[in-house]
Amino acid sequence: MMAEPTKPLSEEPAAESPAEELSPLAELQKQVEEKQNAYLRVLADFQNFQRRARENELRARDHGVSQVARSIVPVLEHMDLALGHDLRALPADKLADTVDILRAELLKALNQCGIERIEPAVGDEFNPTFHEAVMQMAVEQVAPGHVAQCLQAGYRFGELPLRSAKVAVTPKPDS
Repeated sequence: MMAEPTKPLSEEPAAESPAEELSPLAELQKQVEEKQNAYLRVLADFQNFQRRARENELRARDHGVSQVARSIVPVLEHMDLALGHDLRALPADKLADTVDILRAELLKALNQCGIERIEPAVGDEFNPTFHEAVMQMAVEQVAPGHVAQCLQAGYRFGELPLRSAKVAVTPKPDS
């Protein structure tokens, strides 16, 4: 038996018969299906993106909180060590020194996390973003509308006020 010769690969398949060609309606239905499938793929991609974004946000928040905790834990441990001693036996000046050291450690830990103390000086310009005016106080040598006294320090994280500093401001001449 002799084998039939194979067709060369370059030959194109025979043209479809008119019955096999897609009608205009079938062509439109095919396009609609393709577009719907593309839409569903894009929708699934977007939902996956949203899920990943939420997960990344939670991971970033947890990382930030853990960094703050890591810097504050040593301060807490030093407080525990101090409380382990008989505080009644300590002279008042030693106890005050211990509290000052712990306070300095805590402020250092907060600074490492980007948290800064807001403590305006007398004469500083009043800044409503970082200062809360709780009273007016006339002070010589201080311009009107400026800080006359800092009553309570505030804190900020970059440009975000965590708590405004409570201040007394000098009154304006017309008030």
